[in-house]
Amino acid sequence: MKTQVTPETIQAQEFFHIPFWQQPPVDIFSRRALRLNELAAEDNSDWQPYLQLLAVINNAQQNLLEQYAQEAWVIPDTDKDEVPLTLALLSANRGLTERLFTDLHALLQADLSPTAQQVWKELLQLDSESRNQLCQHAFNQQLGIAQQDYQVWVNAVVQIVYTHAALNLAATTVKPLSEPGFCPCCGTDAVGSVIVGQGELEGLRYLCCGVCNSRWHSVRARCSFCDNSRDLGVHRIEQVKEGVLAGAEAECCPSCHAYRKRYRLAKQQYADPIADDLASLALDILLNEEGWQRGGANPFLLMGKIPRH
Repeated sequence: MKTQVTPETIQAQEFFHIPFWQQPPVDIFSRRALRLNELAAEDNSDWQPYLQLLAVINNAQQNLLEQYAQEAWVIPDTDKDEVPLTLALLSANRGLTERLFTDLHALLQADLSPTAQQVWKELLQLDSESRNQLCQHAFNQQLGIAQQDYQVWVNAVVQIVYTHAALNLAATTVKPLSEPGFCPCCGTDAVGSVIVGQGELEGLRYLCCGVCNSRWHSVRARCSFCDNSRDLGVHRIEQVKEGVLAGAEAECCPSCHAYRKRYRLAKQQYADPIADDLASLALDILLNEEGWQRGGANPFLLMGKIPRH
């Protein structure tokens, strides 16, 4: 008897498989450092020194990600309805996190301004519990104005902890969430998305996490905030033909009036949602003037202000 072939059975074959979750690359921070330096070279604004500083920080993060790879990290068990990486990861690895603060400061010390040195002095003088609370607030995106000076450094440490954990997860443990804009690995709000530029996944949208640096597939025809699928718009600065703004766009939803930025890898092959977000704030300014509300949490965008560095 001849087997009946249908479009559904064809698309179920491995050739058509769309991976839902992608682990961060093992060299994610060094890649981001290269992109930040590239963007800094193109930038003539007051943000240029900050982009350069972030490149230095990312190189230090890569160093520590590799250095701590063989340490005795603990990934706490979670309930079946929870994401694999929760707030408990910080408490379970407090000793390693404490060492990360010390080692990160040692790697950055030569590149820090007197202002940043003073901030680090205050940070290292805090007791262990206070630093742990800062990490938890950073993970929950709840650092307030009073903690703003600490934000860059604390988020850098939190990223190392959660990126290392994500690199050691099995893909089968990461499941889609009912709210597509939140990371299925650690539960935090996506910083933005990329549109794959080539290969079998060309044209697909992957949302990107600013904490654990993983990515997950999300259907482009739906808003990543409210799941609306009607009258979605894409805004860009049309007259720009090169540079970061050539590949940066904003997905705008008329239902929730929010937008999330995305980056076309076909136009900017090495675009990084954290780095390119910071270098494309001109798009945010225009959208804000039009009444759109920004969504997407960038751990290094400090309330729209230039940090004390």
